Amino acid sequence: MTRAVLFAMGALYVAMCVGCDSFVGPTSGVVRFDDGTPVSSGSIEFRRLTDKERFASRITPEGAFQPANQDGEIGLPPGPYEVVVVQIVLTEDLAKEAHSHGNTVPRRYADYYTSGLKVDIDDGQTDPVEIVLQSH
Repeated sequence: MTRAVLFAMGALYVAMCVGCDSFVGPTSGVVRFDDGTPVSSGSIEFRRLTDKERFASRITPEGAFQPANQDGEIGLPPGPYEVVVVQIVLTEDLAKEAHSHGNTVPRRYADYYTSGLKVDIDDGQTDPVEIVLQSH
């Protein structure tokens, strides 16, 4: 093979590998109450202050989440974010002992104007994000 063909193949390989690693910044996190119990249902959304791009995830029963942009790419790029935690609990047709949503997230956390939750993601940060909600 000629040197030009080898160079082109190498450049293509590098471009493909860069596309494979679309994870940026922290790719996971946990949301919990101030008493240590996890938020066990709902969703979490991060809105980057610089351009208003949103990254969202469902919350697992363990309080874990993986924020993704609208294209499904997981990770939080560097920057400052506002955060909301939304939990919709439909229980009118369930007996009290059948409720499995865990502790209820206070309503103020569902609105960017009242949540008070903020996160700054630094360049190179990969540690999971931890969000703590006050129970009251």
